[in-house]
Amino acid sequence: AVGAALFEDPALKINDESAPPEVLWFLGRRGVEAYDKLSAIPAVSQAFPEAGTYILRDADLYLLFNTSSSGVNGRGSHGHNDALSLEISAGGTPFLVDPGTYIYSADWDERHRFRSTAYHSTVIVDEAEQNTTDPNLPFVIGDDASPRVISCDFTLERDLVVAEHHGYARLSDPVIHRRTVEFNKVDRYWLVSDTMTGAGRHQFDLYFHFAPKLQVELVDSSAVRARDEDTCNALLIIALEEIDVPTLEPRFSSRDYGTKSPSIAARWSTTTDAPIIQRFAILPIGTNDDEASRRSVIDGLRLDTPTP
Repeated sequence: AVGAALFEDPALKINDESAPPEVLWFLGRRGVEAYDKLSAIPAVSQAFPEAGTYILRDADLYLLFNTSSSGVNGRGSHGHNDALSLEISAGGTPFLVDPGTYIYSADWDERHRFRSTAYHSTVIVDEAEQNTTDPNLPFVIGDDASPRVISCDFTLERDLVVAEHHGYARLSDPVIHRRTVEFNKVDRYWLVSDTMTGAGRHQFDLYFHFAPKLQVELVDSSAVRARDEDTCNALLIIALEEIDVPTLEPRFSSRDYGTKSPSIAARWSTTTDAPIIQRFAILPIGTNDDEASRRSVIDGLRLDTPTP
């Protein structure tokens, strides 16, 4: 809001509500007047390649696709093992979230837990971290993953971002993780495809980390539903290929330093030979939506037979 008033840029105005108090504090009455004159521009998808951040959004649907490296010239002092992770909000409800940081030197175990791969919405291979970590070095992380974006294409009806990382190339049987995120703006869903190329037999664990206070449950052998009891918004995550029944695991999320709240992660796990591909449809369910009708929009996706 301060930027919108200072630069008179309507793209920075979040909505058409009155100016928040920060505008008055920093810019005075002239800033408030400048802000109020602006008409908010609806937010659209944006790519921030230097930061490794890609936002796929339309109206009330928002997805953040993280392709950033560990940072600090490879030292990654504040980096987490979150390569190719996702955050999702729908209908104003945060559903998939980054767990945050929680704490630093006061509890090294928690420090490492909150920055681990298993605490982010991405894929683990053979229970290995994406980037190497040392339990005695809570502010150093490896640069093994080194994500890179293969392609990015935004249109009025569809967004597509493809990225990969090499964090598991150090395994005895190397594996490369490539994730494709497609946003269908017409039918209002995301399609997430994880391709694991390589050879040998591996354990693949695919995680989705939900926000606190959501009601998370198994719908059937392939789907998990998260529901916001306050707004009745929901999010369905549906595995499109045959895979083991998902499990719900306890987690924590932290919005402020030193505090954490209980949350849930859904884990799909399989042990099989590489290469493999696993696809998930992520389907928002609004308060006025019929869940069965919403699920029908992805029925045709199951007929596809993707090749790794």
